[in-house]
Amino acid sequence: MSDESAVPFLSVVLPALDEEHYLEPCLRSLLADPYPRDRLEVFIVDGGSSDRTVAIAHRLAGEFPFLRVLHNPNRLQAAGFNLALRAADPRAEYVMRCDVHAEYPPGFLTRAAAALARSGAAVATYGDAPKAKTCFQTAVAFAQNTPLGVGNAWYRLGGVSRFVEHGKHGCFRRAAIEAVGGYDEAFSHNEDSELSLRLIKAGGKVWLDADLTVYYYPRATPAALARQYFRYGRGRAQTVLKHRIMPRARQLAPVALVIGDAACLALAPLASWLLLPILAYLLALVGAALYGALRYRRSALLLSAIAFAVMHHAWGLGFLSRLLQAAAPPSGDRPSLASPSAP
Repeated sequence: MSDESAVPFLSVVLPALDEEHYLEPCLRSLLADPYPRDRLEVFIVDGGSSDRTVAIAHRLAGEFPFLRVLHNPNRLQAAGFNLALRAADPRAEYVMRCDVHAEYPPGFLTRAAAALARSGAAVATYGDAPKAKTCFQTAVAFAQNTPLGVGNAWYRLGGVSRFVEHGKHGCFRRAAIEAVGGYDEAFSHNEDSELSLRLIKAGGKVWLDADLTVYYYPRATPAALARQYFRYGRGRAQTVLKHRIMPRARQLAPVALVIGDAACLALAPLASWLLLPILAYLLALVGAALYGALRYRRSALLLSAIAFAVMHHAWGLGFLSRLLQAAAPPSGDRPSLASPSAP
């Protein structure tokens, strides 16, 4: 990509909501790159932040003339990306979606564009390399990068470049993403997986490049992690319902866990031995946490037992809640519980 005339015009999209602590470090890490500025534009798409995110974005736009700030009235990241896609320069061949809650290694833009060109795929996606500021974030980072935490999610496990069924965000060929209609704006979560599914159905490929690593900051508290994974579970169920596909075994496991735990707890007064499966599960989590703490010599990893439990149960509950919502009759069809009116 040394010949600037051959460098594809690149549009970078940063959906943001209340990211005052992460926006500027994220943007400056992305721009630590020799990508030609006359072949680059950046969109910060704000979903209605109540903190200083918008003020920071406008200050940065004054420093970088190729940066634009857009307002996303629909708030969701999927809608924000589509908004930027419609506003992108007609010359833009590649459109990259980046997470503001992250930092990027030097040269990331150049390497991502090169990976997309080299792979021939519709999208080149990135792997996650979590960073932490707190003990609990350290524990979540460990949990999110083990098979016990994420099954065979290759963008988490990394290590080998390959074609995959799904990647988290990525650098897209504009023509490919426009051909399938962009992100589905009905999705608040799992929109990236759902888009990957449509790209593959349209004949495209998803390339996971092991050399493209994003430094991602996990959620800092159990409550925030639970909200995140509950929404992940709901989003995956929404994809299953929309495309009428069967979930993978690793996706059904948290659902089975939630149902099994509920059944064991409900029946335990009749047969106390039914608590043994729950005890075995908890011991497995403690064992995994202890293994991590000893291997990496970090006592904070003992908290990963909590992270595992939160991730598994919140995801399972989210998935079930979306299925139950779909199964419920429309409100107009439900029988009324009110007493009939007197004649």
